[in-house]
Amino acid sequence: MSVCDSIEYVEVGRGDIPVVLLHGLFGSPANWRETMRDLGGQHRLLAPQFPIDHRAGRRHTDFRSLGQLTDFVEEFFDQMGLDNAVLCGNSLGGQVAVDFCLRNPDRVDRLVITGSAGLFERSLSGGERPRVCREKIRSMTTEIFYDAKHATEELIDDVYRMLSDRKYVRFLLRVAKATRDRNMKDELWQVKLPTLIIWGKNDVITPPSVAEEFREGIPNAKLVYIDKCGHAPPIEQPK
Repeated sequence: MSVCDSIEYVEVGRGDIPVVLLHGLFGSPANWRETMRDLGGQHRLLAPQFPIDHRAGRRHTDFRSLGQLTDFVEEFFDQMGLDNAVLCGNSLGGQVAVDFCLRNPDRVDRLVITGSAGLFERSLSGGERPRVCREKIRSMTTEIFYDAKHATEELIDDVYRMLSDRKYVRFLLRVAKATRDRNMKDELWQVKLPTLIIWGKNDVITPPSVAEEFREGIPNAKLVYIDKCGHAPPIEQPK
């Protein structure tokens, strides 16, 4: 992990047009590890860490809107000297990527979204404060994937640790509310650039009907499905 003016990121490879990869709410740049390894021989790939992870020293008191994460991506582009890039996002990262394109259409060459928030996303906790119970967390985590093997004990332990921190849970609920409040349906027509929508055919968090809605809303979009794949294709089906 590298650091540029306090922004942490992972960088792999070289290429004329960089590719910026945005992770989801419980994710990290590590979610893109396989993608970055496989494409690093042909492209420059950069994966920043959103400032929403659970760690000592993080301030989780000032979050008000999704736009703050878009501000963060703008700052990352500026700090890395990116005039133009391919922008790719999964889940929350997809919603931020779309918002960035709406604000900065001239700074994005192409857009890729997968399992994106912004239209509909089913809450794993049913809209209530998540229960800090290991079996409940195991059940919630398993729903992210088609194959339960990806809900590893390490991942369950990480989520358990996060949800045991009451202040952090309150922060997560604010982030979740911000994503729900920022519905993009009536703005998608403004995304004019070539867009690839990649979706897990077995996604139960943002089901395939959401992918179809993105495809209908974005004028220059192509939709492809990945079989035997849930809400996190970069983890479950990176190839």
